[in-house]
This record gives sequence, structure tokens and C-alpha cells, in this order.
Amino acid sequence: MSAFSEVRRAEVVTRAGHRCEYCHLPARGQVATFPIDHITPRSVGGTNELSNLALTCPHCNAHKWTAAAGIDPETGDTVSLFNPRCDNWDEHFAWSADRPGELVGRTGTGRATIASLSVNAADMIALRLLLAEVALFPEVRG
Repeated sequence: MSAFSEVRRAEVVTRAGHRCEYCHLPARGQVATFPIDHITPRSVGGTNELSNLALTCPHCNAHKWTAAAGIDPETGDTVSLFNPRCDNWDEHFAWSADRPGELVGRTGTGRATIASLSVNAADMIALRLLLAEVALFPEVRG
């Protein structure tokens, strides 16, 4: 049983454009249902309000778990993870021009999110490239 109504799930999925709000993996073509993430974890006061919810792929969700901050691997600073409700994805992330399927952090927040969520795990890069080949992930260039 889901913690969210069908109506709330539909709101989150539609707002997210049917893709993970962290790594942009499309929900289409996936076997697993994408979970809904509490951006601010409930364990530290996060709510079930729409403004605190994000659609995540199972991979990002499993790695984010209850984290709200991470370490920027470039500076060693602790920074907030990407917040899809108040951060602009394009300001924090870009697709690598020379490493197809790899996401690059443009900011400390972007780099910490990529590292904390293991966004560039080999299996995830392979999945992105496969989806790009069948036109389900056009923003990834192979």
C-alpha cells in the first residue's frame, strides 16, 4: 500500500515530466514503479506536502534515502543536495560532452548530489545509453 493517494502520485509524476527529478531517467520503459521521495526527509520534519515531494528512480531513491546534504568531491565541503522544488536542474547539472551518458555537476550541489546518489554508476550509464539508442532518453547523447 502506498503512502500517497493515486491523485497525489499523479500530481508528482506529471509535474516531474514522468522522469526522475535527480538523474532525469525516464519512467517510460522501466519495469519498476518510480518512488516518491521526501526532499526534506520526514525524519527531520519533512512533510507529505506536494512542495516536499519529488519523483525518483529506484536507484536515486535508494541512495538518497534520508540524506539532505552531501560532500562536494571537488572541495570537500558539506552542501545541500539538489532540491527539485527550488533549484534549477540546468544550473547544477549537464550531460558530459565527451563521456556519453555521464552526468556532470556544475556546482557543489550538483557534484554532491551525483556522488551521494551514485548517479554515474556504470549500470546507470549503460541504462541511459541503451534508452538513448531506442529514443527514450533523447537528452543523453551516445
